[in-house]
Amino acid sequence: MSEFSAAVSTAEKRRLLALMLGMEVYTLGASAIGMATSNSIVFAANFAIAFSGALAAGLSLYTITRMSRGTDLRNNYGLGRMETISSMVAGATMLLAALFVGYETIMKILRPAAQHGGLAAVFLTFVSFIASLWLWIRNYRLSKTEHSPIFGSIWRMARMGALEDLLIIASVGLALLFPGAAWTRHLDVCATAILMISVVKSIYDVFSGSVSDLLDRSLDEYHLLIILRQLVANFDAYDQIHGFRTRRSGSNAFIELFLEFNGETKMHAVYGLLERMEQELKKHIPNAQVMIVPARSGHKA
Repeated sequence: MSEFSAAVSTAEKRRLLALMLGMEVYTLGASAIGMATSNSIVFAANFAIAFSGALAAGLSLYTITRMSRGTDLRNNYGLGRMETISSMVAGATMLLAALFVGYETIMKILRPAAQHGGLAAVFLTFVSFIASLWLWIRNYRLSKTEHSPIFGSIWRMARMGALEDLLIIASVGLALLFPGAAWTRHLDVCATAILMISVVKSIYDVFSGSVSDLLDRSLDEYHLLIILRQLVANFDAYDQIHGFRTRRSGSNAFIELFLEFNGETKMHAVYGLLERMEQELKKHIPNAQVMIVPARSGHKA
């Protein structure tokens, strides 16, 4: 069960995405050095995944920058879907990287060879591992603070990056420590097999969450209970509840309340109720946008 308490500022999102992009570009360089100085396929896998990560981070950074401009006449509900689509593109690049890693792994199984070289790349990879670990933890915590498809895909990519780096350090490091040992030629395959499992799991998580948003599914049960709690807390401000509807668009949550009011209720009282409920709901559902629709008697939402 997740609980969202406060929206993350656009500046913080852009800063973290810029760091993610910079880290992926650095990883591209480190893995390129590894491919040039070693015959280990984990460096090739690292390069492919880092390339997909750089594309995803760059697209996400553009998306957040575009969304920060706010709504316009053509996008009255904002650009939340753009955030969801960016997440799915990130998942697609991860899928391409997974196919490449799978192909290289099969080739390595068919033509096994002893590992050699890669010491400089291992040291460079250790720096990347520390950065990926920090970005993984940081983005994961933010994803628990605010529902954001981009944060969901980025923290998973950072987790995958940290796992890649750890596997490189372990497999290549052991091959360097035990040169010529017959068993070291299997380290590459074992490392990439573990990496493939992580990639496939991350791809599934990214697509399953993004598809739910595109299908306009309602908020989860936990947040629906929060809405009901607010309706109960303000029961004396209206006569009847005729239902409510919810949906997500990126990191935004849209809530429509169908309430019946006494014929003598003034509009300023309705606006006061709207303001109170929106303030309270935003404490638990960041970026919540609440709309009260006065309903006639017998109306069903």
